[in-house]
Amino acid sequence: GEEGVMELTVRIKKRLHRFTLNADIETKSSIALLGASGSGKSMTLKCIAGIEKPDSGVIILNGRTLYDSEKGIDLPPQKRKIGYLFQNYALFPNMTVRQNIEVAAKEKNNVDKLISDFYLNSIANKYPDEISGGQQQRTALARIIASKPELILLDEPFSAIDSYLKWKLEMTVSDTIKNFGGLSIMVTHDRNEAYRNCGGICIINDGRTEKILNTKEFMECPKTVGAARISGCKNIYRFEKTQKENVIFVPSLNIYLKTDEIIRENCGYVGLRAHYFRFDGGENEIVCETERIIEDVFSTIIMLKPVNCKLDSELIRIETDKKKAAELISNKLIKIYIEPKNVLLLE
Repeated sequence: GEEGVMELTVRIKKRLHRFTLNADIETKSSIALLGASGSGKSMTLKCIAGIEKPDSGVIILNGRTLYDSEKGIDLPPQKRKIGYLFQNYALFPNMTVRQNIEVAAKEKNNVDKLISDFYLNSIANKYPDEISGGQQQRTALARIIASKPELILLDEPFSAIDSYLKWKLEMTVSDTIKNFGGLSIMVTHDRNEAYRNCGGICIINDGRTEKILNTKEFMECPKTVGAARISGCKNIYRFEKTQKENVIFVPSLNIYLKTDEIIRENCGYVGLRAHYFRFDGGENEIVCETERIIEDVFSTIIMLKPVNCKLDSELIRIETDKKKAAELISNKLIKIYIEPKNVLLLE
């Protein structure tokens, strides 16, 4: 490829058992591929790495074509210059940590630095079965960096690690990706992990990728139900348009809501984030009764039912600190308010 061009283009289709994978990703920076389990995330990585073959499409990395169904190009994995870290990444069992890194290293004099960068000094001469899962993971990562790839793929890299070690490993991985200088794609189902480690987020839903959003857009203004759900929005309802262009009607709650955005053609759902509700007056008042109270560690979740709604209505979930919750629950009715700018219209 040309010097200094960093860009990955993936446009592939592959028939899978529940749906057809339809990945369309174009990026010049590191991204997270975020989706529920079984949404096609890992398969997308395997196709990029060359371990699985798409039915059709193209994969281009930094100007090099790795796969093109029409031109009959399909480079083997070892020619793609891609590092791929997956959950049970196997190190060579009959080689020490140091040897595992050396065998992959493009520059042998770089090995010592990698060993110290990944905190492997004390175990450099141990074999894989003598070290912990986190240490194996760090060895695998050092090994990938040693091979000087142009793209690193990380498939749920923290899922097998104890939670208190997870943070340490995550910081190491995060620093590695930043210092590595090439592109990376991290697959995860954890939105916080995606938010902390990646500049862009690509949501994948039943095999179909959505437009890449930067992390701020992703949290503040999701455009689809899938994006809203995975960004943590719990209250999602179908809505109907009304005579007024900035007022919607939500049948399952039997309420009208004022919105700030113009209602886009193909929007049919509304999202109300639990932490955007206010209790001290404002627009979009909803009078509710308490249906259920769920105590969490540091907060209280209250399930509310609007007073005027029908019997089989849906509930609204709010979350607040324990002191405020106790005060709210002591009233027979709870009034909640949500500003029009926080009423999210979704496709």
